[in-house]
Amino acid sequence: MKKKRWITSAIFMFFISILLLSEFMMLSSQKVGLINTSYRFISGAPHISTQGQTLSYQGKMHGEDFLDNIEPYSTSDDGATLYKAFGTPVPPPWIYVKHENNTVFRYKYPLLPWKM
Repeated sequence: MKKKRWITSAIFMFFISILLLSEFMMLSSQKVGLINTSYRFISGAPHISTQGQTLSYQGKMHGEDFLDNIEPYSTSDDGATLYKAFGTPVPPPWIYVKHENNTVFRYKYPLLPWKM
């Protein structure tokens, strides 16, 4: 029985390592991976791409004060208006998309941390 459990856990760890390796390979080629796409889909955020490059979803933000500190930056390939914070350089580190009421989705270009 213990041998069967060990084999099952080894197979499970093998698939998890393949998933993490594929995520790293996607990120190193500046593409959005499966985990980020699933996270974006579950949260209900739209798929945003600019100049053919899909942006990496970073989370949802709430608050009226924050909406006063963003300005229009560009439009996505689908025609959605993209915003950036006041005083940030072009291209901005964070790109925002207004959702409804006081909700904003935050995105960024997918880059490895040491290539930023």
